[in-house]
Amino acid sequence: MLLIFPIIILILILIALSLFLRGNRRYSPIEFYARAKEVGFSVPEANLIKRTAALAECDDPTNVFWSIRELDTVIRSLTQQYRKDGVDKKRDTVLFMEKLYDFRKKLEFEQPKYHLGIRSSRMIRMNQRVKILLPVLGVMHATVMENTDRCIIITLPSGSRLPANFVWKGHQVSVYFWRQDDAGYVFDTYILEELRVRNIPVLQLGHSDSLFRTQKRKSLRVRSQLPAYLYLLKHLYGAYEKPERVPGMKCIVQDISEDGAAILIGGKAKVGMQVKIQVWLDDDQIVLSGVVKGSEYQAAKNQSQLHIQAMQPSPRMRNLIRSHVYNTREQRSSNGAVFDETVFYSK
Repeated sequence: MLLIFPIIILILILIALSLFLRGNRRYSPIEFYARAKEVGFSVPEANLIKRTAALAECDDPTNVFWSIRELDTVIRSLTQQYRKDGVDKKRDTVLFMEKLYDFRKKLEFEQPKYHLGIRSSRMIRMNQRVKILLPVLGVMHATVMENTDRCIIITLPSGSRLPANFVWKGHQVSVYFWRQDDAGYVFDTYILEELRVRNIPVLQLGHSDSLFRTQKRKSLRVRSQLPAYLYLLKHLYGAYEKPERVPGMKCIVQDISEDGAAILIGGKAKVGMQVKIQVWLDDDQIVLSGVVKGSEYQAAKNQSQLHIQAMQPSPRMRNLIRSHVYNTREQRSSNGAVFDETVFYSK
């Protein structure tokens, strides 16, 4: 009992000290440093964050550790200052910025929208891209045209050559799709009917209330339509981030993240290829190496969309990509890159 009173007195003293230090200000230094320590920042790092927040006119520096908007403001200010001082490529600077971006990512995925899932195929939205797995044909691609109480109407799947006189009706299929701001899903169902809607061949799929939620999103991407070069690699390791001096195969980068990219090329490509991508985002040259995890061939255009899973970039390259994904650059991209809170499909 005697030990309880000193502890209570100490707690009251700390509370009083916190209120005293707060004064007319809208924050408490004790709260600020306690929160900084809680999320993994040292005292010198916390001091730098507080000074930067003050220069950015943030009313309460503690909000930097809770608010994505204010954290982005601090990251943007630090990025501009480091570039101005010419220290943005120094090891200590790169590691500190990586720490800030890791925390930024953590705050992002703590938002409720990333934890809400669906249980029924009735909740699939129109224009959702899906993969249809039929054992006799393999994996094909389709788009949801309409979702009614009775069935899901999808475009006729493409990607495999159909046997002569093939009939879709009655086949059991597995349906895979990636739900934006959520995760991947898969369910089994039957093809109810093959017909034409507005003179377009479609399939009717039965509903399922047993959706299995697969991999969750791990990173955000920046969407774009940027010209780039693609190179075939014999080995992923080595100079995987060293820019090539000669042009490679022309391609279009449709989205990019720290985990990979989606690109558009002419012709067909095989899953499993090891490749390198070089693309300019504003004044930053991004170089990623990885493995083709998915390929969607469009016969009408003789084009393939490749989903590339990247090997882990270096801290500096990862920070460069994140600065565009989170739009923490000095100016918004002017070369076609557009921020989009969606995730790269193949993680």
